[in-house]
Amino acid sequence: MSIFSKKSIIITSLLLLFSQAHSQRMVYDVTSDSTIFLKAIYNEGGTTHVDVNVDGVYVGTIAAGGSLSINKDCSKFVKAGNKELWLVGDTAAEWEKAHPAKSNENQNADNTEPPQPTAGISLNNETGQKILRTKKVSIDRIVSLFKEHLEKDSFYSSTFVQAFKDEVDQHSESLKYIKDQESREEYIRNHQLREYLNDKETIISQHENGMDSFVGNFVASNFNANELPRQSEYETKLKNILEEKIAERKDVLDNCCDAILDEDISTILTKRLFSDESVFINVVLGMLITCIVVLIILLIRKSTRKKRSTISQEERIRQNANPDIVVRRKTTSILKKQSLEDVHHNPAYFPIDCADFCSDSAVRRIYLKNTCIKDIYNLYAEDLRNPENPNEDGCMVLGRWVHDDENDEYYVSLEEIVKPGDDAIFKEYELNFGGKIKLKVAEKLRRLRRETNLQYDMTCWVHSHPGLRVFFSNADSNVQMQLKHPTHPKFLVAIVIDILTPDQELGIFTFKQGPDLSINSKADLRKMYSLEELHKWAVESDRTSFKQEDHRNIMRAASNRIDSHYGVELSNGAIIDMCQLQTTYENGLLAWVHGYTCEKNGKREYILKSVSQTKHNLDDELIGCYINGSHCSIPTIKRVISNDFSNIRFILFYSTVDGILTAIPVVNGQISVDEACYGEEKLEDLKIWTRRKR
Repeated sequence: MSIFSKKSIIITSLLLLFSQAHSQRMVYDVTSDSTIFLKAIYNEGGTTHVDVNVDGVYVGTIAAGGSLSINKDCSKFVKAGNKELWLVGDTAAEWEKAHPAKSNENQNADNTEPPQPTAGISLNNETGQKILRTKKVSIDRIVSLFKEHLEKDSFYSSTFVQAFKDEVDQHSESLKYIKDQESREEYIRNHQLREYLNDKETIISQHENGMDSFVGNFVASNFNANELPRQSEYETKLKNILEEKIAERKDVLDNCCDAILDEDISTILTKRLFSDESVFINVVLGMLITCIVVLIILLIRKSTRKKRSTISQEERIRQNANPDIVVRRKTTSILKKQSLEDVHHNPAYFPIDCADFCSDSAVRRIYLKNTCIKDIYNLYAEDLRNPENPNEDGCMVLGRWVHDDENDEYYVSLEEIVKPGDDAIFKEYELNFGGKIKLKVAEKLRRLRRETNLQYDMTCWVHSHPGLRVFFSNADSNVQMQLKHPTHPKFLVAIVIDILTPDQELGIFTFKQGPDLSINSKADLRKMYSLEELHKWAVESDRTSFKQEDHRNIMRAASNRIDSHYGVELSNGAIIDMCQLQTTYENGLLAWVHGYTCEKNGKREYILKSVSQTKHNLDDELIGCYINGSHCSIPTIKRVISNDFSNIRFILFYSTVDGILTAIPVVNGQISVDEACYGEEKLEDLKIWTRRKR
């Protein structure tokens, strides 16, 4: 009896060890009776790593106890090591259960809602049973785990801000004791403080643009889809936390810039104003300034008395307007240069003569930047995911304007959009931008003015009328009155789009000429535009506006530059994307390269726009991939991407040992083995080049 017990114990232990070493779980959505959308695979309880193969393509390796985010459609099979986690047909019953026959739906229409598609199925190899987790994770739990996750992140943790402050405080303390301006400038140059602050600004900007993907990756890595409450309930809270973190770091950056870079300017002014040589000049200037101040005070008092005597039509409209969406400006003074010199005849801008769509407009011409058009198009592309119940949606647009005093006309550019905050209310017949958008607008205006030394303003606002056609309602007029500039109200443009029409019909509304503030209506418009056609132009113009001096050709270092890969042109954005990927410290296939092809005189160049972990891009085509590894080896590369070179024109390989980025041509579906055709450059040198470009 005792022998039998020992045998039982041994067999049981072996079975437990075996099950732990081969326990994988995958998370997926059923998309049809023969396909799934695979989100992630977990190697739980295992002691060894496993290779993952999806539909015959190697997608990565999972370490023991780790996980791998997949996010792609599967139609054949899913394997982890030698085990098949899913075969086509396995989920046919689940699809039928989630989508019953129409007759059953009609019978139950009056009493019950139709069943929803099953999501977040957990499949365990040990039992082969599908387990539907129905217990929902509380929002407080999600937020708590998210905050813990942020404290482990190198950027969002509190140690990042503290380390930043400590470094700057050290330099500020040293600069206090340096009175000579040349010595101060030498100290700043020797310690590369300007480059240091620019680098921090770039990092903050990258994380701000990647907030959506950061939240998505956190949720996908820690929860199954069916465990989660509604996405809108937790996603807003998580994004608010990230926005607060970003704002905190921006405040620290601004304070640091003032402490390190602006202090030397004040020192110069103080020294010059109060030097012995300029006392007489200062006295004269002081008297002159005093006279000017007295004159200004008298003029202001006179103007104030006139304003108190009557209330203008503009003021009456402002009093009746809805205060929830007012975007207030801190100042009405023109601080920067008013100019559109770089816009005229620029192929990156689409010019619209306002006389083409209406006979009476205070705006003479509008210049739409190609990137702005693409951003607006992509904003509404998300809304089209739910065409059965579309809501109104919108954004603000920043740009520049100049006034033709002789003809009393405005020329306006539309360049960057600002999306509303999470307090906005968009319903089927309601549009409220909320209060947070004014903070986002002010922040972006400050950045644009600082970087360009040009006077940017909010030049346009955009909203949709899904299924209602294009018109300008009384409520829209009220919004127009609230958003107008206080001293130059008539340059503000409004755009209305019906995204449910075949060509996404678009109408432009402006103030009319004349002393009053009347606005063009639909009856005044003699032409509509198409957002679809504008987007096609934007994509094409983005390619034709390529400038050699704004890119770094990594192939210029190749000893044998072949015509099919004469150039691999890296943009600033692509270089920053690659530098950002190095913070993950991972090896293997890290990202995909998007851009377009440019051919001239039989020589082909590839223009890199972005390097991201997303394989599909709405605006640019897939042209390459980005791989990390210790040594550049062709067999290693083939193993990583499983010989699938159908959409890859070149490979960017970064060596984690020597920090060299290598561009390897893919010719006729085969990796080139001729190293003379390779382009090489240190990633750190590319990073320095982007700073110099800034």
